[in-house]
Amino acid sequence: MVSEGARTIPPVLSPTAIRLYRHVVRHTVLPIEEATRAATGDEGEPADAAVESLLRLGLLRRVGRQRIAAVDPALSSMRVLHSHEQHLAEEKRRLAALRDQLHLLDSIHRAQGELDAPSQERLTSNRAVRETLNQLATSCAKEVLAAQPGGPRPADVLAEAADRDLDLLNRGVQLRSLYQHSARFDSATLWHATQLTSHGAEIRTLSSGLTRFLVFDRETVVLPLPDAPEGALVLRDPDLSSFAADVFEVLWAQGQPMGRCQDKPSIQGIGNQTKQAILRLLVQGSDDRGVARALGISVRTCQRHVSEIMTRVGAKSRLELGYLIRERNLLEP
Repeated sequence: MVSEGARTIPPVLSPTAIRLYRHVVRHTVLPIEEATRAATGDEGEPADAAVESLLRLGLLRRVGRQRIAAVDPALSSMRVLHSHEQHLAEEKRRLAALRDQLHLLDSIHRAQGELDAPSQERLTSNRAVRETLNQLATSCAKEVLAAQPGGPRPADVLAEAADRDLDLLNRGVQLRSLYQHSARFDSATLWHATQLTSHGAEIRTLSSGLTRFLVFDRETVVLPLPDAPEGALVLRDPDLSSFAADVFEVLWAQGQPMGRCQDKPSIQGIGNQTKQAILRLLVQGSDDRGVARALGISVRTCQRHVSEIMTRVGAKSRLELGYLIRERNLLEP
């Protein structure tokens, strides 16, 4: 909508208008009909419309009713352009003032949000967690860091997260996520990751040592609750959030980029990392369930890996396996 008193910037002259002006200049004074006939071409605006545009800009003047003459553009520009330049300068000043006002309102909005939101919030239901995550994502302006252990993620969780994450990416928010290696072999999780990376997200995977947490703009961190699997602890503290972000960066440096196309050496490397993680957990005394939970794999998959390791080293029991791991220094540094 154009406000009252707004000015329309003069249009750029068409090739027809330029050709018409050149023809009139050469002949000093011409009948309008002759000028339009000489300037008519296959492209651009009609010649009569070109005459009108040149008259409005003061580049032509009427001599009587039927003839026209050219006017010096230097004289016309002072009259036509100067007023529009003044108007544009005033509009720039108004835009600068509005930008400053919007910045002030943004500060007021953020400050009020910080006052309204508790610095520490304990959420015990899945619904409350989802609502809070949606709110944090909506207000996020720069960056989200997400550590998501546990292997493949449920399809309904991925579907909800996709809408939220794509909105972040479309708004220019940087999104980086860490999964565990086992997520690479789940079609739903892999499709989700491919969809996000195609919109600019970055995703890497680790074998183990991953704890669930999210960091929004390095101001708010969301942590799991040990006594409420579906709950979360929300901490609106820049110092704690910065610490969590530093932890994420350490883990991120150890991760491997996740992609749909995985060559044989990469898969073998991931398999070796998984087996190394299993060896470490077994040496630490973890049982099959503990190992599976730590690596985000099923107990059956864990048992298969352990069986392959035992066959490879020639161990006939778990006890002997533990001894051979230390004896042969099978754990990589």
